[in-house]
Amino acid sequence: MSKNKWKEFGTIAVKKMAQAQPGDRLLILTDTRTDSDIAEACRAAGIDAGIDTKFLTIPYMTPTDTRELAPSAAQVILDANVILGICETMFDEKAAARQARKNGTRIAITSPAGMEDFLIEGICGVDYGHMLKVAERACELWANSDTCQVTSPVGTNISFGMKSRPVLVGDGMATQPGELDFFPGVSIANAPVEETIQGTVVVDGNIPPGRLVEAPVTCELEKGIITDISGGKDAHDLEAYFEESGDPIAKHLCHFTLGLNPRAQTTGNVHQDEHVLGAVTFGFGSQDPDFKGNVPSCKVHCDVVLRSPTILLDGTVFCQNNRLNADLGLGGL
Repeated sequence: MSKNKWKEFGTIAVKKMAQAQPGDRLLILTDTRTDSDIAEACRAAGIDAGIDTKFLTIPYMTPTDTRELAPSAAQVILDANVILGICETMFDEKAAARQARKNGTRIAITSPAGMEDFLIEGICGVDYGHMLKVAERACELWANSDTCQVTSPVGTNISFGMKSRPVLVGDGMATQPGELDFFPGVSIANAPVEETIQGTVVVDGNIPPGRLVEAPVTCELEKGIITDISGGKDAHDLEAYFEESGDPIAKHLCHFTLGLNPRAQTTGNVHQDEHVLGAVTFGFGSQDPDFKGNVPSCKVHCDVVLRSPTILLDGTVFCQNNRLNADLGLGGL
C-alpha cells in the first residue's frame, strides 16, 4: 500500500479513532513488528495536527508473555493522556496501560498485520454512522433479553444469561477518559453471567495466536469455564496455549462479542475476523472492568471466533447466516 494511502489512514487514526487534538499528550506506540510506513504516517499526522506527539517502539511480546514492560517504556505510557497503539503486542494488558487508564488515558488500538486493506475500508468504505445506529439498537435488544443461545452447523450449542450486564459498543473511537477501544469497529459485547454459561463452542474461525483453524475445535464449558478441548492439531495447540499461560483463569469465558462491519472479511487476522458481520467472538481470561463481570484477575487474554453462528435472544432469531434480523430494526448493513 502506498505511503499516500497510509497518510490518509494516519490522519483518520489520530483525529477520529484516538480523538487526539492540540493540548493532548499523544503517544504513538508501536512494536518491532509494526510496518514503519504506518507508524511514520501516524507520527506525522499527530505533529501536523499541532499535537504534542511522542513515539515509542517496544519489543514484540506474545499474548501469553506475562512479563511487564521495561520501566522506561512504562513511564512513557503513564506520561501520555492519549495512546494510539499500532502494534501486535497486547500492551493494554500490561500494568502500565491499566494504570494509565485509571488515570484517565484514552487508548485506541489496531493490529495492522494481515488486514492492511481493512484498516482503510473498514473506516472509509462503509456508512460508519449507520453501523453505530444498528449497534445501538442491538444493544437495546441484548440489554432487554434474559437468555442467549448460540448454535452453529458445526456443533456449537451454548446458552447463557445476559440480563443485568452492560452491553458495550466497540465503535473503535477512544472518546472518554480511561476508555480503551480497538479499530476499525464496529462490534458489541457483554460479559455473560458466569454461572449460567453451559454448553459447547465449536471454533471454525480464528484461534490463538491469530490464525484460522484447519479443522473445527470443540470446547466444552461448565459454568463459564472450559473443561475439555477436543479435535485435531488445532485443539492440541489451543490447549498448549492455555497451558503456556500458567494461569487457570485463562480458561474462563469473559466476553461475548458480535461483529457488525460489512467490509470485514475472514482472513486469519483476529481483529478483522471478529468484526465480520455476524461473526461471534468468545473471549477468555482477562476481563475488562467495564464489563462488570466476575471473572477473577488474569494476566492473559485470548479470543476464538465462530464464522457464521445463529444467535437466539429469548428464542427469537437475532442473527443467522451473517445477517441481522431486519424485523428487529437491524437492517441496512
